Amino acid sequence: METPRNIEQLADHLQSAFAAKDLALLGQLLAPAARWGDDDHPNRCRSRADVIATLDRLLGEGVEGTVTETVIGPNGVAVLLHVEWPNPGEGRGVNFYQSYIVADGLVTEIQRHDDRRSAVAAIS
Repeated sequence: METPRNIEQLADHLQSAFAAKDLALLGQLLAPAARWGDDDHPNRCRSRADVIATLDRLLGEGVEGTVTETVIGPNGVAVLLHVEWPNPGEGRGVNFYQSYIVADGLVTEIQRHDDRRSAVAAIS
């Protein structure tokens, strides 16, 4: 994969990685110390390896995620995810936003948002 030169290219690669379930491609878009999740969450990720391992586990459990909207901002990419859980339960959203905060061409943090406004604000 060619290294993304701008946020628009990174957004395209993110969409491709999700569509193909390509964790190797996604890993190339993440900074080594990429963060995902609140500090007090038991499944927080604090490195590229943590993020990829968590996504690999979720895919292995049968979780399906589809990017249904992409918004590009000066500080990153916000996506609307539609998630199909094999065992839907309380607290498991079906449609939610994530913001991918970018610095030096790589994703440094992934944040979850319940609405579009807050996701777009995170990347603006």
